[in-house]
Amino acid sequence: MDKELGTLSEEELEAIQSTQNDEHLTKLATGESAEVIKHDLTSEYNKITIATDIFDSVSEKVRATFQEGVSSVLNIPYQVIYKKTEACRFEELLALKESSISATTLDLSPLHGQAILLIDSSIIYHSLDRFFGGAGVSTIGFTPNRKLEGSEEAVVDIVVNLMKSALKNSWEPIIATSFNKDQSTNSPSELQCFKSEELIVISDFEVSLGELSGLIQIVYPLAAVHPPTHAEAKQLDSKVKVKEKEKEFVGNNWVSELYEAHLEIEVDIQAKLGEFTTTLGKLANLQVGDEFPLSVSDPIEVSAGSIPLFSAISGTVGESFAIRIESIKKI
Repeated sequence: MDKELGTLSEEELEAIQSTQNDEHLTKLATGESAEVIKHDLTSEYNKITIATDIFDSVSEKVRATFQEGVSSVLNIPYQVIYKKTEACRFEELLALKESSISATTLDLSPLHGQAILLIDSSIIYHSLDRFFGGAGVSTIGFTPNRKLEGSEEAVVDIVVNLMKSALKNSWEPIIATSFNKDQSTNSPSELQCFKSEELIVISDFEVSLGELSGLIQIVYPLAAVHPPTHAEAKQLDSKVKVKEKEKEFVGNNWVSELYEAHLEIEVDIQAKLGEFTTTLGKLANLQVGDEFPLSVSDPIEVSAGSIPLFSAISGTVGESFAIRIESIKKI
């Protein structure tokens, strides 16, 4: 390296360039040889995982809400099935989308980036045909340079608004965003929200109109949705583990807990010291100070309500009157 200019020499540049060959061997400072393996940073993303359970749960809510909305607003009997969610590169999605489709970007603020709503042209035209009383079997499709007409745009706007509402409500517990519409086009390749090598997450929904079917896809930027979905997955996992521990604890200790709880129940105990007999006339004319002779029974019967517990004899403990258990009755 040129110390004055701080630049690499020609020899150093050639050495760096030559390391692009996975089989290249270079010299260490010790004079020993070492194999230099080309490292592709982008390959690290191939091993990334998504919180599939979270996406599945949210997408199922989206499906149910969207299907209900279409039935009530467009009066079209959509049958929507949530298929799957998976991660891939944006360029892979573009390669699969040879036919033209409706592509609408949705704002994800406060998250960074945008989502894309992709609607197969067949869904739009079949919906339009059915909406105006047709059988829903129109074979008209998009052409590469053709813009949507007014009625077609109206159907797209309705579908987008219904899906936007479904997405907002379904994601709200995890991501508080409005999914507001940004722009629409006939081809996702015209959108500038993703780089071709950027990783995305795609949720697929199959929409059926009788025997005809098409695909609606929600495309999320992985960098934006990965943190909140994984955080939610960890929280759910923690809650599940806590519940499992609680179930295990209850399963193993419910008998002893029930027994301990019963031991804390307070019970009123009565000790029958004696009894006396009088007439109804005297009882009706009782006055303060009247006295009655008490015949003290021996032994004294002790009970809880109407259930006899044990027999006892009377006595004193210090200055307090007390009883001592003599025999216990079987309950």
